[in-house]
Amino acid sequence: MIQNETTRVWVNRIFSFIVGGFLLFLIMNFAVADQLRKELDEIKYEAGRLLSDAKANIENKRYDNAKESLKVLTEKHPGSDEAVEVNKLYAVIEAAVQSDQKTQADLDLKWEEAAGGVRNEWESKTATEMRDKIVKESDQLEKDMNKILSEEWEKNKDKIREEWEKTLGEA
Repeated sequence: MIQNETTRVWVNRIFSFIVGGFLLFLIMNFAVADQLRKELDEIKYEAGRLLSDAKANIENKRYDNAKESLKVLTEKHPGSDEAVEVNKLYAVIEAAVQSDQKTQADLDLKWEEAAGGVRNEWESKTATEMRDKIVKESDQLEKDMNKILSEEWEKNKDKIREEWEKTLGEA
């Protein structure tokens, strides 16, 4: 322990000052962080921003994102001027979704009508490509086979001659 009473008092004061400063820092930090969080939420969920975000998502055909922005706008700013447009934008989204579905249904119908002809054309093209590939591979195989046979002949020519001579002697 510390022997001198004056030193002990100073150590306690310094320790108390450090602890107090740390507590003051924590309190201020939480207060500032809370205030910043609130300001960030105000900016993030500002009515005009949410409305423009919804409109941009509608233009880009991201209807689920647009609906989410409109939902947040309705929750965070139910009485705002921007909230008045929410129902109009929901109607625009529904009309666009129905239009997209009709367009897709029309495309599906056209595809069903054209699929047979497209398939025949695809099969013909693919079969021609496959035949050309097989012919090229066959030609290459024939060239390789002639080369391999020539190499094997050179390796085994003496042995084959000996066997041939034996068959002449037996005859």
